[in-house]
Amino acid sequence: MPFPGHNIVPGVVPIGTLLYHGTYKNQIPEVPDWTATDPEHAYLFCRAEGSHTSPNGLGCWQLTLVATRPLKVLYFDGSSAAKMVGGPMDSQDLVIWGRVRPECVWNEREKADKLCKWGKRYGLDGFVR
Repeated sequence: MPFPGHNIVPGVVPIGTLLYHGTYKNQIPEVPDWTATDPEHAYLFCRAEGSHTSPNGLGCWQLTLVATRPLKVLYFDGSSAAKMVGGPMDSQDLVIWGRVRPECVWNEREKADKLCKWGKRYGLDGFVR
């Protein structure tokens, strides 16, 4: 059975695009973090990692952002945000480390930091996955 391919495609988020960041913390992120293109998706992240309720009992805090300039992004296709062993995040590993590292599938912060460092060399503002 053939294995599906991976695409890594440069893209641009146009001026005026709304982006949403959902969290249980009532604060603007101080480190690179994710955003969603619809508020319903961002709302899913209002809970603490691995929890079904917010840890502080305050519910959801959703930040809405708007692109004021074109944002250069790199798109990883398909289910490349699916945290599972067996291929979905392999293309990110190849960009970061030059090899697949299945033991790092849950190291979200490390992957984000490494991708941002790599992308800075190419003038990238972010990643879509």
